[in-house]
Amino acid sequence: MTTNLFYRFLDLFSKSKAKYRDHVVSFPTDSEIVLSRGFKGDIVAFHTADSFYANEAARMVASAERLGLTVHTTAIESAGTWVRNAALKPTFLLEARKKFRGPLLYVDVDAVFHRDPWPVLAGYDCDVAVYREGDRLISATILLNDTPATLRLLEVWKERCDSDPDIWDQVVLQEILDQDRTSGTPLYKVKELSASFCWIFDRLSNPKGETVYIEQLQASRQATAGKTYRRNKKLERRRERIATIEKSLAPSMRKDKAA
Repeated sequence: MTTNLFYRFLDLFSKSKAKYRDHVVSFPTDSEIVLSRGFKGDIVAFHTADSFYANEAARMVASAERLGLTVHTTAIESAGTWVRNAALKPTFLLEARKKFRGPLLYVDVDAVFHRDPWPVLAGYDCDVAVYREGDRLISATILLNDTPATLRLLEVWKERCDSDPDIWDQVVLQEILDQDRTSGTPLYKVKELSASFCWIFDRLSNPKGETVYIEQLQASRQATAGKTYRRNKKLERRRERIATIEKSLAPSMRKDKAA
């Protein structure tokens, strides 16, 4: 009886792994990279000043550089908790929006680039573009065009996050945009990004056959994981995915360290 249960467990575990493995999109090798010509806007990201997020930033930068992209990363002091650090996002973005001219792309630092997103994003006629997974806004990738309305949105977002830093930043942003959309006289012109710009690597709801531009690696799984003896399958999948990606990025990451 015990033996049968054991083999049933192995069978279920194997099927579960296969389910996710079949849904994962291949990360491009150096030989598969296509360098695009034309306009390239600025890309910004921030992270807390610790080795964990510094490693996330190094991986992101390496993935961007081999596509001819430049990511401006900024290290900040921790506000104490993961949610409070996330609440600093609108403050960071308001400063970045004032500093850089032209379209500005924000990407969470725990991401990698598969392809240059600018040939698509340069044509977005809006103040901001965000990704929604169903009814839920995900603030991991945000296009911020150079408009007065974008500045005003960032100011309002910052004010609300500053007043209650224990509310998740993307919840606050969604409330602002949803309220504006239903106001009758919207202040912000908003477009939606496809999943290809905010591709959570093991999300089974991802549309198959999609061209992926930016892949999110979900550092929060590791940053918020407490000490436990229970198996964390999501964290295991993240570690396996990072190992695969860094194998492809190894030449680029070695160059960065040498420089």
